[in-house]
Order: sequence, then C-alpha cells, then structure tokens
Amino acid sequence: MRQIGLGDLAHLIGTLLRDPLLGDLWVEAEVSAFSASPAGHWYITLKEGDITMRANCWKGVNQRLKRPTVGAIVQVHGRVDFYGARGEVQLIVDDIRDVGVGFAQAELERLMTQYAAMAKHRPLPAIPQRIGVVTSRTGAAYQDVLTTLTQRYPCVEVLLAHSPVQGPDAPTGIEAALEALYTEPLDIILVVRGGGSIEDLAAFNNEIVARAMLRSPIPIISGVGHETDTTLADMVADVRAATPTAAAVKATPSRAELLQHLGNLRYTIDYHIANRCAEADMRLDDSAARLRRAAPAQRIAGYQQNLNYVNQKLNQAMQQRLTMMQAHVDRVSDRLTALDPQAVLARGYAIVRDSAGNIIRSTQASHPQQTIHIQLADGQIDATVTSTQ
Repeated sequence: MRQIGLGDLAHLIGTLLRDPLLGDLWVEAEVSAFSASPAGHWYITLKEGDITMRANCWKGVNQRLKRPTVGAIVQVHGRVDFYGARGEVQLIVDDIRDVGVGFAQAELERLMTQYAAMAKHRPLPAIPQRIGVVTSRTGAAYQDVLTTLTQRYPCVEVLLAHSPVQGPDAPTGIEAALEALYTEPLDIILVVRGGGSIEDLAAFNNEIVARAMLRSPIPIISGVGHETDTTLADMVADVRAATPTAAAVKATPSRAELLQHLGNLRYTIDYHIANRCAEADMRLDDSAARLRRAAPAQRIAGYQQNLNYVNQKLNQAMQQRLTMMQAHVDRVSDRLTALDPQAVLARGYAIVRDSAGNIIRSTQASHPQQTIHIQLADGQIDATVTSTQ
C-alpha cells in the first residue's frame, strides 16, 4: 500500500482535476448564497437539490458581469479547481447568465407575500422590563444580544428559550421555545440567529415558525442572518432587525440616550419653572404697585379730605343760609313791630271803642252821651261823648 502525505494528496487531486474536460464547463444551478469581498471578488454557493458547491469569480472578471441574486437559477462557465487549504472542489467562474428563479425561491417569495399580509406590526414598549430570547444558547447570536443589552440597558431581565436554529429539528424547536415564552410575563421577544447560507437559515423560512410567531401575544423582533438576508420570520415579525445585535438595539433604549433625555427634561423643567417664577414675580410686583396706587388707607384719606371739604362747604352754606334767614326774620319782626297796636299807642295814639267793644273809626259812629272806652299805651280811660264835630 502506497503512503503519501496530505499535501501530496491535495496536489494529486489537483492534477487529476486539470483534465481538459473539467476546464471548460457550463453548469446550471441555483444561487443559494452570495457575498462580495472588500477586494471585489465574488463568492457564490451553487445548489441543486442537496448538492452544494462553492464558486469564485475574481474581480478582474466580474466587473463585466451582472451580479447574481440569491434564489436565481444561473448558468456559470468556468473550470473546476481544487482548493487544497480547505480540501474543497470549487468552480472558478468567468461568465454568468441568468436562467430564472428556482422553484424553492419562487415558493419562498409566495409565502413571504402571503404571510407579510398577516403581520401585526405592533408598537414596541418604550421601557421593557423583561425580554425573551429564542435562539441557541451556544450560538454567537445570544452572546451578541447579551452584550448589547448589557451595554445599552443593563437593568432589563433576559429570559432565554433555547432551541436549535439549524437542521431538521429547528422549526419545531423554535415553535416550542416560542410557546414556552408565551406563558411568561414578558414585554418583547427576540427571535435571532447569526448569518449563514440560505440552507443554514431554512428553519426561519418554515411555515411552522411563521405560524408560531403570529400566535404571539406580545411584539416580536426578528434578527436573523446578516443585513442582506430576509426570511419568512422577518415577514411576520412585528419589527425586523438586520442582525441579532440590531434586534437588541431596537428592543431597548440606550442608557446614554435615557440619561441625556432625562438631562434634557430636567433642563426643560428648570427652564419652565424659572420662567413661571419670573412671571409670578412680575405679576406680584405689578399687583403690589396697583395695590399701593389703590391702597385703602390712601383712598380713605382721600375720601376724608373730600368729606372735610364738603363739610366745610356745607357749614359755610348753612351759615349763610342762617344769616339770610335771620335777616329775613329781623325784617319781618321790624314790620310786625311797626304794625303792633301797642307800639302805635306808645307813640301817643289811642283806640276808641263803644260799649260793645267796637272800634270807633269815624265821628259818625259816635253820638253825644255815648259811653266810650279809650285805650292808651299804659291803660284805658272810660268817657262819655259830649259832642261830635
């Protein structure tokens, strides 16, 4: 039995694969994965049934070619090569032609359209207290989520529901993990997995997982694969994130942002309080000024001054009125005095009456031998008329 080293074996395989028949081939297959390196090279995974093969298209060649899309059926031209460092047979591609969309991709697109219409797109809670995570406990996705949550919002409680995220048992495992979380008092659920080929993400394109996510009583964020990957789980999630890290970011507020927001709120509150206090001080000063201008003591003093003035005027008017009335009384008194019979008698006049007391005003009212009474100022004289003239 011949014994050779591994390097010699790789060289032997490479030599055998340099057959002219394998140096000029057209191969038809479905593109199941695609990536471009920073240098510009294309790395393609071709698939037919359960068979996959890597294909490389270098930058100097692909600049004149149309970039293939995942799920498309293509014809690639090139040669078979053996990559000894990984022990892989691969195609070195120099031409790519579109043939159409593969059956699997067409069916997946149909399901995505169907299930996208069922998505609820519920709003996420602003301040979650408990977050559930569906993923593998040994995967990098779970560690990425924990690291991001610790940095952004360390006070949140995380509950992991472990499930395989790849392989034939993954769809039912993810379903069981989701159902277990539905019984817990949670605010959000993250369904996450790291990147991979379309075959690696197949569980998240399964209807079992999609229907289980639609039964969720709380919002779900999906973070499956890389930014370029879109799965059926993304279509039914309330919010889609490009990666597991992005899902953790969407689920929680940033501690720094919260502190900044609280600082802004404090500044706003202080600003409004200061403004309100300044406005209150201005109103108080204005009210005090008006109170001073309209103070009761000053108003009473004003009223008292007016009252004194009116009282003085009233006294003057009353005094004038009394003087005028006294002068009138004096004039009337003088007139009455002047007309008083006693006063007339005091000036030497007399009143003559007959025996009946009637005043004799004319000689014709008298006759001889008539008894008369003569009233003087100081008394009365009785006499008899001897003659009249």
